[in-house]
Amino acid sequence: MFSRYSHSRFRIMLLALLFGGTLLALGRTAMAQGAGGGGATTGTYNPNPILWGLDITVIVVLAGASLASIALIFDAVIHLRESKIAPIETTEHIRSLIDSRQLKELIDFTAADQSFVSKAMQAGIRRAHLGYGAMREGLESAVSENTANLFRRIEMLNVIGNIGPLIGLLGTVLGMIEAFDALHHAGGQAKVSDLSVGIATALWHTFGGLAVAIPSLIAFGYFRMRLDKIVSRASVLSEELLESLRPADKAAATAAASESGKPMARPVPRRTSAGSGDTAAGV
Repeated sequence: MFSRYSHSRFRIMLLALLFGGTLLALGRTAMAQGAGGGGATTGTYNPNPILWGLDITVIVVLAGASLASIALIFDAVIHLRESKIAPIETTEHIRSLIDSRQLKELIDFTAADQSFVSKAMQAGIRRAHLGYGAMREGLESAVSENTANLFRRIEMLNVIGNIGPLIGLLGTVLGMIEAFDALHHAGGQAKVSDLSVGIATALWHTFGGLAVAIPSLIAFGYFRMRLDKIVSRASVLSEELLESLRPADKAAATAAASESGKPMARPVPRRTSAGSGDTAAGV
C-alpha cells in the first residue's frame, strides 16, 4: 500500500513539475517577446539560444524543487506527529496486555500495528527465548532503524535547502553571461534595455534559489527538532514497556539454577599447618 502511495505521489509531483515548468517557460517567452517587440526597430539584442535553453532549464529545476519541498512539508505535517508515531491508545493497549499477561495477544497486536512502539516491542518479543538481554538488543536495533526511517523522510528538505542557492547561482551566472553577451554583440555600446534583461534574469534566479532554500531549511530544522522529541519519548516508553516484561530476579535465579542442574558449592573448612600445634580436632 505504501509503495503504491509513493508511486502515485511521484507521478503527481512529476506532472506538477512539467506543468509548472511549462507555465514558467511560456511566461518567460512572452516577456522576452514583449521586450523584443518594443525595441525591434532599434536593434534590440536577441538572447543566445543556448543561454535561453539553460535559462529555461534552471527555471524548471527551481520550480520542481519548490514543488517537491511543498510536497515534503505537507507529508511531514500529516505523518510526523505523535498521534501517528506513538499514539496514546496504542501504548495503553500494550500496557494493559502486559499487565494482564496476555502474551499471545500482545505478540499478535504488535505484529499487526505499525506504530513506533509496536515495532520496537515486536523486535524485542521475538527474541524472548534468548533472554532479556537479547530482547533489549532487539528493541534497541528496532528503535535505531525506525528513527533513521523517520528522519529519512525529511532529509530531502535539507538537500533541497542546500542545493537551491547553488541552482540559483547557476542562473545568476547565466544571466550575467547573457548581459555581457549583449554588451559584446553591441560592440560595447549596448543600451540599458539590452543589459537589463540579463541582469534581471540573474537577480530573479538568485531570488528563486533563496525562495526555495529558506523555507526548506526552516521546515527541516523544525521537523528535525519535533521528530527528535517524539522519538525520544517513544524510545523511553518502549524501554519501560519491555522492562515490565522482565522476569523478577528471584525467578531468574531459580530458572538459572534449574537449567544448570548443579548444586551450589559449599565453603571448604580451612586447615591449619601440621606443625603449628593448633590442628583442629578430628582432622
